[in-house]
Amino acid sequence: MRNARKTFLPFALPSISEEAIDEVTQVLRSGWITSGPKVKQFEQEFGKFIGASQAIAVNSATAGLHLALEAIGFDQNSAAITTSVTFTATAEVVCYFGGEPILTDVDPLYNNMDSRSLELSIKKFCYKKNNKLYSKKTKKLVRAVIPVHIAGATCDLESISAIAKKYGLYVIEDAAHAFPAIHKEQFIGTNGDFTVFSFYATKGITTGEGGMVTTPHSQFADRIRRTRLHGINKESFDRPSWYYEVTDAGYKYNMTDISAALGLVQLKEANGFWNRRREIANQYIQEFQNIPGLQLPSDFEWGSHSWHLFRIELDPSLAKVGRDTLCVELKDRNIGSSLHFIPIFEHSFYRKQFDYNREDYPNACKMYDRCLSLPLFAGMTNDDVSDVIRSVKEILY
Repeated sequence: MRNARKTFLPFALPSISEEAIDEVTQVLRSGWITSGPKVKQFEQEFGKFIGASQAIAVNSATAGLHLALEAIGFDQNSAAITTSVTFTATAEVVCYFGGEPILTDVDPLYNNMDSRSLELSIKKFCYKKNNKLYSKKTKKLVRAVIPVHIAGATCDLESISAIAKKYGLYVIEDAAHAFPAIHKEQFIGTNGDFTVFSFYATKGITTGEGGMVTTPHSQFADRIRRTRLHGINKESFDRPSWYYEVTDAGYKYNMTDISAALGLVQLKEANGFWNRRREIANQYIQEFQNIPGLQLPSDFEWGSHSWHLFRIELDPSLAKVGRDTLCVELKDRNIGSSLHFIPIFEHSFYRKQFDYNREDYPNACKMYDRCLSLPLFAGMTNDDVSDVIRSVKEILY
């Protein structure tokens, strides 16, 4: 194969420094490795970084989304509106309660939920009664809207929030891709009722597995702190004695000090990681801008992209090859890629459970046929970036 790399380049890898390894090693030697002082410190430092008044660490973003819904009283008679283009976790947590995920289509440029797609789904799938929304299909009360900042491009939060306020809905932002994205001169995490971040291995910063919930509502923050660890009213490392009380039926969603120690160092390195991802994204945009049929991502007028992913779309009527061929030929050259995301309505579980109709989501279907994520992570070398650029040009020119 012409110009194939000698080693495989994944589409994403974590960047773990020696300082991070040393910090984790110290925790392992300390004797306190589960939830403790490092978790508390990580929460404080993360909240300070983005400007959030309340930050609660959990063991995954999925757990954070689940606990946010639980905090607002979501139950089997509830529904939530979310985007069709997201990872399964966003819709999955609604199903934990026996609730209904109502899907929106996406905008054609960023593939995010926007005010138009949200209003259209409300019109198609909901009815209004006493100024509240109910699902036409199941009669369940709509309690929340869950926008997702796909790839790190922020949604039109003001318009979405205005619609949510009109119907008394909570806004729970899925910001798994959006650290440290900026929206209207503020970091994501300071806008809605809840914002949920992911620290999975491929994210902007990592704790291996982990997540964070931010909220301005102290009563919800207090509840999430309890329910993340069995409903116990006092954190074990902070108890004055042996006594504690279980006040709620909780979950096992706590973060460990091992994870938090890694997160603390990653947080210090976050701006450097972000700058490198932006540098790579700008190189891609500059090099690929004249390729026929190739739609590129971009920054936007209301903020700054986190560049968690670099997602491209190929117009089959204009591009030299289609998305699937590009994926195969990149792999033949030892370059990885991925797709973000297979729409929720395409998965057999959701299709059977909720009887979604593909025709209701034309932009999501178009994205699914055309989209591919190219390698983008802070640890990429200049040679790695050059290999991707050269390979894409070879295939598409």
